[in-house]
Amino acid sequence: MLPIKQFLPFLLFTVMIFDVNAQIVKFIKNPLTAKYRVFITQQPSEATLFVYKTKKYEEAIGAGLWYIVDNTILFKNAMTLYEVKRKGEADLIVFYTYKKSEAGYKTPIKNE
Repeated sequence: MLPIKQFLPFLLFTVMIFDVNAQIVKFIKNPLTAKYRVFITQQPSEATLFVYKTKKYEEAIGAGLWYIVDNTILFKNAMTLYEVKRKGEADLIVFYTYKKSEAGYKTPIKNE
């Protein structure tokens, strides 16, 4: 039998990845308990965050890679989001992309 000390670094690494970078999210109905207010845009030029929806929660490691939870009981610690109807009320302006490589935060282009 292998000592537990051998697996401790792997365990700590795994916990850190899923705790710090996990983008497991759930949309909720109460804006007062949401961590972020999100506006979903159809215009990529308006977005502050390009989001790629992952099919498995294990793939949601990094900015813009979201696993959107259907079963909120299984994922109690998912980041809570509230969808707003006006862009001015949002903390994040999200554009859903079909390319994983496009996911992440976008900086607005400054007009010169």
